[in-house]
Amino acid sequence: MNSLGQRIRDLRQKKGLTQIDLGKDICTPSMISQIESDRARPSYKVLYAIADRLEVPLEHLLKDVGLGLEHSSKYKMAVGLVRSKEFRSAIPLLKELLTSDNHHISKIKLQLEIAYCYLELGNASEAIPHLTQVYEWAFIRNDKELLILSQLHLGSAYRKNNDYAIAIYHTTNAYEEIEKTENIDSSLRAKVLVQLASLYENTGRLSQATDFYEKALHLLELNTLDRGKMLLKLADAHYRRGNFESADECATKACLLLEEQNDADLYQEWAQKLIMLTRSKHDVERSIKELLLLTEKYEEKGDTTRTGQVLADLALIYVENGEFDQAWIHAKKAKLKLPPQHSTMGHVFHILALICFEQQDTNKGTAYLDNAIAIFKRNGKLDQLEEVTMCLCHFLRDQGRHQESFERLEQFHQYLMEQLEQRGIFLRSPQK
Repeated sequence: MNSLGQRIRDLRQKKGLTQIDLGKDICTPSMISQIESDRARPSYKVLYAIADRLEVPLEHLLKDVGLGLEHSSKYKMAVGLVRSKEFRSAIPLLKELLTSDNHHISKIKLQLEIAYCYLELGNASEAIPHLTQVYEWAFIRNDKELLILSQLHLGSAYRKNNDYAIAIYHTTNAYEEIEKTENIDSSLRAKVLVQLASLYENTGRLSQATDFYEKALHLLELNTLDRGKMLLKLADAHYRRGNFESADECATKACLLLEEQNDADLYQEWAQKLIMLTRSKHDVERSIKELLLLTEKYEEKGDTTRTGQVLADLALIYVENGEFDQAWIHAKKAKLKLPPQHSTMGHVFHILALICFEQQDTNKGTAYLDNAIAIFKRNGKLDQLEEVTMCLCHFLRDQGRHQESFERLEQFHQYLMEQLEQRGIFLRSPQK
């Protein structure tokens, strides 16, 4: 097995760099010499800069090399990698420490760090065994904070796997532990409340979701940015329940807070949502003008996806006001900007379908609705899927195609039952 120093030397020589070239603005040539001969251990900052100079991922630099670090140094490097979001590079170091008994580093801490890395990499199935061990350890020792933390992360892991029933079970347990435990950190309490609210929202239980979002807002320790984000989540939940006045109030407060925070990107994102939430209360031209200004800002930044989302909103407003030519133009522009499988593409196809129906082009309109249905299925957007399916069924019925309309509705019903059951909601008795 090569040492870290040997690998750095080999990569430097392959690139035709001298030790002076490699160390420029990083460290002295003498330090590079000591690192390559394994007489000095580079800090994480130096190691990251060396990898960048050699034009290789840090993961490649560390893979299958003997680092020769003492356990404490190895742990510090691993934590540094985690905090710098180099999760793939951190996992091997953490696992080495986990399997070694020649140190005093907490195995539970290592398990948590490994699980966190896997969660951030989207590999929930790998995270779950580590989190389960942490939970069992915390339960035996009655470590309340660790018990809450492990169940919070277990809820997040199962959610990533779309196991909503188990995700709610663990997150609810975390919440119940919080309710009977004193002196729990407010940020941890807020994370549990938000996750539980989000899970309820995803499973269609908007009343419970709203309650938990409001509880999270009442935590005084939340900073301005967090409160702004929370108010926007609450605004969205109110909007989906049809409480438009409450949605307007929460969204307006949120945008004011985010503007104070001076987070321009986040403010623009939610300013767009506020325009759409309040468009029925304002002059159409005003809403269009504000959205066009947002489009210009996103185009200047080169953010094509956000540009496409704003164009889709513009197209919707034009459709709502009977300006079908402008709606078609903006929907087509949005289609060019958005990634093919982005959920907003479903809305674009829906808008294009409505325009085609208005122009009596039924074949093309039906095809667009089929595209919208496929996009919403792919992205798990049940509310939007129901809307476009009902739109298609009504159209087929109006055309006298009653059998086809019934079959489409039945297909949607079957799909909806399957999806809700996957999320832990059973609306029918399981077959024996």
